[in-house]
Amino acid sequence: MVSVLVAFVFSAAAADEDAVPPVSAFRLAREFAVSPFGGVPFAIDLDGDGAAEVVWLQSPGMFGSDVFQCPPYEGRFSEAERKLFCLTATDAAGKLLWQVGEPWDGDRPFVTHSAERAVDAADIDGDGRLEIICARGMKLFIVDAASGMLKTTLKTPADNAQIVRVARTGPGPRDWTLLVKNTEKSYPPYEYANPAWFYDSELHLIKTAEYLGTGHTPSVGDFDGDGFDEFILGFNLVDHDLTTVWSYSPVPKDEWNAGEMHVDDSVVGELGGRPCVVYAASDVAYALDARTGELLWKRQGTHPQHCQIGRFSAEHPGNTVFVHNKRAELQLFDPEGNEIWRMMPPENYPLGAAEPCKRQKLHVFDATTQLPGAGPDGTDLLVFTDGGWPYAINGRGERCLEFPHTPNTAQDWGEVPGRPDDYGYGFYARAADFDGDGQQEVLISDRRFAWLYEMER
Repeated sequence: MVSVLVAFVFSAAAADEDAVPPVSAFRLAREFAVSPFGGVPFAIDLDGDGAAEVVWLQSPGMFGSDVFQCPPYEGRFSEAERKLFCLTATDAAGKLLWQVGEPWDGDRPFVTHSAERAVDAADIDGDGRLEIICARGMKLFIVDAASGMLKTTLKTPADNAQIVRVARTGPGPRDWTLLVKNTEKSYPPYEYANPAWFYDSELHLIKTAEYLGTGHTPSVGDFDGDGFDEFILGFNLVDHDLTTVWSYSPVPKDEWNAGEMHVDDSVVGELGGRPCVVYAASDVAYALDARTGELLWKRQGTHPQHCQIGRFSAEHPGNTVFVHNKRAELQLFDPEGNEIWRMMPPENYPLGAAEPCKRQKLHVFDATTQLPGAGPDGTDLLVFTDGGWPYAINGRGERCLEFPHTPNTAQDWGEVPGRPDDYGYGFYARAADFDGDGQQEVLISDRRFAWLYEMER
């Protein structure tokens, strides 16, 4: 147990002699081991008591598919890596609750890529108990969230199912639709990140479809206020009845390149008084009216890869748009698409960087985690994880919060045969109420350890 280290969030004047007192503080409340089951973390309230537990996924993600058995990937992954599947639940103190599958016991770190959208949760059978739904290649796993009992498995149409999203699509307790899809390389005749498969709550396949620009991060939510969820799939809005409401074409049909122009990330939120969807799509950031698909603005970037909508700047009323460019600068835009600032985020290796991280910068899946209301004047902060050990950035583009580290945050397990973050280098950050006190905590983790931070005001 560690409880004496504290990180402060300062106002924008913190670097000046007349700095005002900090508005928030995070203390390191707990450090615990997650080896050998550590992997991609998902914060989910498994038993409905108001406190989130953690589900840890070990899976190769897209690299488990035969579609990657070709150059330059052929022979890179062992059969043990390609077959790996372990789903483990713990509480926020690291106590093991249940486990499905066997954790990794190989000599080298296992590979994983694009497994961060492989898990979702809902009471899809209407029995009053939450289910965990996990996509893993050729299978869809349905697990009772509280007990870990494997309820059923479903064979998917192809072995490249890596994403699952669950949507409330009707008024009844079993009116759910499951979106299952590929995230990247596809089998013919489908193009990049297609197709999408839709299942009802009884796991009947009800539709297979291809969508323009669909990539790695489909969004689900009630975007039109009718009480039912819709799907943002690439440059498309799909209604709860699976009809396409609108589709936006970023270029003429003869100029379309699915591998280069797909949506890397999307987020829905309010901008300037209207619901909007913002896309990070290869070299362009877009803002569209979420109701109509009308283009509001687009901005060329280095490689927009990740985006957020939030009240980041007290100096600009309402929400603004944050864009993270792949291994490059960060940007903030006002609702009209005017750039407020851009900055190059510093790398952060307080105990030194391992050689693979010196050779190639990190490119993690979720580059930021939003902390609503944790900044000055109740603004939102962003925990940035693509530069090494995480830190927070405020609405002025300033690095404003340092999470205390321990000796166990040092990472060095030698060279790896691919991207360092595919083999466990780098960190995840998740924000949730892990202790049921009504306040958000921050969980930072890698495959070996987890660190839980509590916010004080």
